Amino acid sequence: MSSASLAYAARQAADIGLRNLEFAQADILQLGALPRRFDVIESVGVLHHLADPERGWRELLKLLRPGGLMLLGLYSEIARAPVVAARAFIEAAGLEPTPAGIRACRQAVMQGDCPDSMRALTGFGDFYGTSACRDLLFHEQEHRYTLPQLQALLDRLGLDLLGLVVEPATLQRFQAFSPPGTQPNDLQAWHRFETAHPQTFVRMYQFWVRQRG
Repeated sequence: MSSASLAYAARQAADIGLRNLEFAQADILQLGALPRRFDVIESVGVLHHLADPERGWRELLKLLRPGGLMLLGLYSEIARAPVVAARAFIEAAGLEPTPAGIRACRQAVMQGDCPDSMRALTGFGDFYGTSACRDLLFHEQEHRYTLPQLQALLDRLGLDLLGLVVEPATLQRFQAFSPPGTQPNDLQAWHRFETAHPQTFVRMYQFWVRQRG
């Protein structure tokens, strides 16, 4: 499915004279067999669409050099509550992931012909593009996490959180909200903040990790 995107990226790289890039396509669950190791691995918005995100994450970790870094992006259970409500609405209404079905869903939201729990969807940028809205509301499969669940997952994988990727203003609000001395990589503290400010991670959690030891 990504071949067209990869071809476009390769063409753009060639146009501006970049020669130190490689493009490849593979099943993420088969990458552990790749005879190469990397200093930095990024996987943003991918793992949460796998049937078993943790399995995919473990495959990526096999490719990370000792001391290497990973940047991950996963969906927030709290921030995506309107999406969960929309999925129930879509199923009950029998809407299909077609342009007509997507338009019908958006029209119901914008006209108020839907549960109040869906109204916040108008604050999602992806709501306004047909392809993006399909990914937002009609995706075949997605997993969502709370920050305590993410901490448990990091513990199982033997990873240390280096920090969340947030805007400076968000970090300032977090620090003002939290008790003095709270560390910026304290996921329990961030969970309390997110509970009070549910749209903080409306796009997704993005964070850097490193293997322990």
